[in-house]
Amino acid sequence: MLVENLTVAENIALSLGQLRRSTARDASENGSYKKWLRKFRFKKEDAIRITEELCAQFGLVVDPTALVRTLSVGLKQRVEILKALAVDARILILDEPTAVLSPQEVEGFFTILRKLQADGSAIIFISHKMKEVLSISDRITVLRRGKKVYLGKTGELTTRELAREMIGEEVNEVERSGDAALENETSDNVLQLSNLTVLGSRNEIAVSDVSMATHRGEIVGIAGVDGNGQRELAEAIMGLRHSESGTISILDTDPKGTKAVRQRGVGYIPEDRQTTGVIASFSVTENLLLNVTHLERTAHWNILNQKRKQNTAQQLIADYDIRPPIGGIPAAALSGGNQQKIVLAREISLHPDLLIAVNPTRGLDVNAARYVHENLLAQRDEKKSVLLISTELDEVLLLSDRLFVMSRGKLIEATAQRNDIEALGLLMTGETHKDLSDSLKI
Repeated sequence: MLVENLTVAENIALSLGQLRRSTARDASENGSYKKWLRKFRFKKEDAIRITEELCAQFGLVVDPTALVRTLSVGLKQRVEILKALAVDARILILDEPTAVLSPQEVEGFFTILRKLQADGSAIIFISHKMKEVLSISDRITVLRRGKKVYLGKTGELTTRELAREMIGEEVNEVERSGDAALENETSDNVLQLSNLTVLGSRNEIAVSDVSMATHRGEIVGIAGVDGNGQRELAEAIMGLRHSESGTISILDTDPKGTKAVRQRGVGYIPEDRQTTGVIASFSVTENLLLNVTHLERTAHWNILNQKRKQNTAQQLIADYDIRPPIGGIPAAALSGGNQQKIVLAREISLHPDLLIAVNPTRGLDVNAARYVHENLLAQRDEKKSVLLISTELDEVLLLSDRLFVMSRGKLIEATAQRNDIEALGLLMTGETHKDLSDSLKI
């Protein structure tokens, strides 16, 4: 857990202070912060220095002075990883730790885990990424609906067999029609960004001079390591964040504010379903109808028609297979996958001309992720425009007709490199075009 109103460095300091008080073994025999642990008090400068040393040691970049509440979900996850690694624990439990890392960073992270394993630490690696599980583990346990359904040595099952154990049935590949990029090159723009610059929560430049367009009948993917301006870009398009300069055009109009953006036919799947996607204390029905258009359709003379409201919600519950199929229970009682189905149902059922999806499958199991992918592809096939912003590189490669990489606030066209994971990884970590060209020659 993180303390939202403290900085990254202060959160790291809390974890190290807890280690000292619990008389656990020293954080590191040779670490430069060993002496600091013996102190009863610390200075902020010490905490910042220690955090910087940890970032350098483990290859994880995060600003030590940033308030946690201003960080994206992915950057918060990095802080959690740093906290876990800092205490040099004998038992290390990692839940989806690689969701915010580039391919190169994943390899570096796995090197660290293997070293910890060799030094005697036991590591529980919880993930839905089967390739990574097969790469890093010695034994695999599969849980399905709270019960253990498989336990065996790594390598006994193929990736496909492992997926079948996870969801309880044969896994079919997501089917998509041919590449739509070429046929849509001359079609009308749905979204047009021109020289867009957006500031972050600390008044730093988060999005820098970005220009791009999306067309009908295509999915435009933006890949990148979390914290490189993706959240700020999505929020600026939705009218949730002021743009410093540049223009945002939706269907040849320049809407001001979130309400105007919504009225232009834009759907939004935010990165954090539990904070900004659903209201946990509201019922499933209430969450499904939060969009003003749904409310207008279920009202008469500005008064909600309860029967129409219930019928609309139950139809959406059935259409999107939300479980349990009970509209009156709070959204907090549902799994992450079913909470995401609520967001999908609310946004897609209005047939938006533009759908912005930010990390739509984060934390979802194979079956739930596949359901999300099918719905995004269905939007594309209905000649809608989809902007997919995701830290899951495999997801972006699977679904996108055109591909961009976002790094340090800059947007780079990367469709030509979509079959070169190493090149994409270099772009995600901020390599220049020259560096990329040099790497491709090797």
